[in-house]
Amino acid sequence: MTGHINRRTLLGGGVGAFAAAGAGRLVHAAEALSEGQAVSSPPDAACWATPLAQDYTVAFRSQVAGRGIDGVGIARLPDGMLIATIPVVLEEGWTCLVVQSSDGGQSWGEPVAELPCHTVTPFVHQGQLYLFADPWGRRTRFLDLTLLRSDDAGRTWFDPVTVAKGTFWNCQTGMTILNDRFYWAIDDRSLGAARRGHRVLAADLSRELMDSESWRISNFVPFPGLPDSLLNPKMTGSYPSNPMLEPNVLNVGGRLRIVSTVKPPLQATTNLAAVFDVTDDGQNLELSFTQYHPMPGGQVKFCVIWDEVSQMFWATVNLAVDGQDQFQFKDPAEHRGNRPYSGGLGGNDRRFLMLMYGIDGLNWFPAGCVARAGRLGQSFMYASQVIDGEDLAIIARSSVDGQNRHDADTATFHRVRNFRRLAMNLRQDIDADATIDS
Repeated sequence: MTGHINRRTLLGGGVGAFAAAGAGRLVHAAEALSEGQAVSSPPDAACWATPLAQDYTVAFRSQVAGRGIDGVGIARLPDGMLIATIPVVLEEGWTCLVVQSSDGGQSWGEPVAELPCHTVTPFVHQGQLYLFADPWGRRTRFLDLTLLRSDDAGRTWFDPVTVAKGTFWNCQTGMTILNDRFYWAIDDRSLGAARRGHRVLAADLSRELMDSESWRISNFVPFPGLPDSLLNPKMTGSYPSNPMLEPNVLNVGGRLRIVSTVKPPLQATTNLAAVFDVTDDGQNLELSFTQYHPMPGGQVKFCVIWDEVSQMFWATVNLAVDGQDQFQFKDPAEHRGNRPYSGGLGGNDRRFLMLMYGIDGLNWFPAGCVARAGRLGQSFMYASQVIDGEDLAIIARSSVDGQNRHDADTATFHRVRNFRRLAMNLRQDIDADATIDS
């Protein structure tokens, strides 16, 4: 059985090929072994916390075993319509599907467009839907960055314009606007995957976004490496193929800050991010590495957005349970094709999709678990979110019935209701004479 999806299976299978409006749950299961000893399954006690959005709807599901879904994205139009973008792996190359929901994500129709590219990132500016994409029609990853616009909710698209040329990539991560300029950051693989670094993009919003002359790109900052003091010498092994990637741009009180994923060897040091500063005088756009800093779930892609109402950042992340394989959790069903999937140790745990909040982009408070997968071979990962009234609308690249935690088969949609009520006030009380309640 092939591990990829061909175009006939993807687009010729009718309604059966698209799980367009189903709902489902993942089955919880306890891992069975730890150093060869049986571990008692935890009781089904009423005391267990309930995830915020365990019930999900399916925006798309692959009907072919193996890796089918890549980095998904989500956008919300002014009329409330939700747009999801879903890259799908084919036998040769990739394609990207655009699906819509007009009822807040309760149901998703069949794709309204198929885009000839691998990775796309949607966003909305002044009511218009835009899309960052790799080269249009080339079916080649990590080559140039183009921008598209749709005026009919993603059904048709204007011809793309190239905003940056080079070996670039990113999935949906945090973007921001400051001083009438739009900012987003991207990975640059010009030194190879093992030394990929970052650049930041800026667009002049007084001009047309679809004009390539509106865009500037910063200097290249490569992965600076990690000091030995941040690593456990007993956890030997090579870096993952991408040790630093997927940067988010944050506007922290008028200061531009980038926070990105860091994958130490074997991902055995979890919850670590790389932090960069950005300066821009309108002519010179400069990026500089600042420090490493703890970041919940920093070992796997995370997405940060800003909420004007709460005046807080909100992030979707994956927390690991056993980052250095103390309990030797395993899933014997986790494979890629006919081979066991060598996807790393406990630090590559992608079961727990969490929601965090904070005000400085560095320090984070837990709002709760969005969704929990049952087995190590399952996942809710690479999530992105948009604000939808009082709720957060979240899409995740998920392995529900996939062969392993990484090779996802489903794009799942989750709604966290009244998300602002999950946060405490993190700012100093205005009344200096206020007393602490007993």
